[in-house]
Amino acid sequence: MRPVFAAVLLAAIAVPAAAAPAGSAENFLNRADRLLGKGPLALFDGDYKKLQAEGTAAGNSIRLEREAAEKAGKPILYCSPKPRAELGNMEFINALKKIPQAERQRMSLRAAMLVVLQRKYPCKR
Repeated sequence: MRPVFAAVLLAAIAVPAAAAPAGSAENFLNRADRLLGKGPLALFDGDYKKLQAEGTAAGNSIRLEREAAEKAGKPILYCSPKPRAELGNMEFINALKKIPQAERQRMSLRAAMLVVLQRKYPCKR
């Protein structure tokens, strides 16, 4: 029993107390910053494709919601001039950094991306 308790305790200490929950915007940003620090070698890190897939999934979800709202005649949440909003990787990372850390820790990547798109493409109401 003691070795199991020691292993659990060691694992708890090894994980930073302020670690952002998986799927949060803060977690995404922390992982992206870690990869940016690797420079070109980031392309060979296993997390690179995972981050890319997470960002793409969040963007596709938001785009599909916007398209459905437009078809249904409902208000849309951001107003990009083109059906597919343009948002570069570094542009997104820099915009994420403008969201206060406490908020990023509580919001999903999708919610953070929507905030970024709303700031870039506000709707005139």
